[in-house]
Amino acid sequence: MCLFFLLIPLWRFWVCIHRMGFTREVSRRAPLMPHTDLAAGILAFLPFVVALADWTAVTLPGKEGPLSPYAALFVSVACLALSVFILNKTGERIAPHWAGARESALRTVAALRIISAAELAHALEVAQQHEARHGSGRVIDAEVREVRK
Repeated sequence: MCLFFLLIPLWRFWVCIHRMGFTREVSRRAPLMPHTDLAAGILAFLPFVVALADWTAVTLPGKEGPLSPYAALFVSVACLALSVFILNKTGERIAPHWAGARESALRTVAALRIISAAELAHALEVAQQHEARHGSGRVIDAEVREVRK
């Protein structure tokens, strides 16, 4: 049940991003976003793998017997807690329905574009201040040609 509430909203968000054609842009402007969502998804799915290993009494490599039920419970709770901790930092990006997923996808793309525009404006301001302090810079003469061998 927890898997449903964690993975379906993530899937909806990335489907909306993909349908709008912004997958490459979001991945380029916020490269950690898809990776953290993927890590949260894997951590949300891992308790089911641990439960399957516990129920089938699979012996792990380097162990003499099957996985202890208490160890399986600890690993499962730890994975779910880490997944929720990662997803807690997403803010309002993860929505429980399709309309909210579309809106959050648009808000995410808009926020990333605003951040990029603000960074560009700041970089241009710093460059102008640098030019004002150090003169007009270099003058390149189009008539002079330098040949190196």
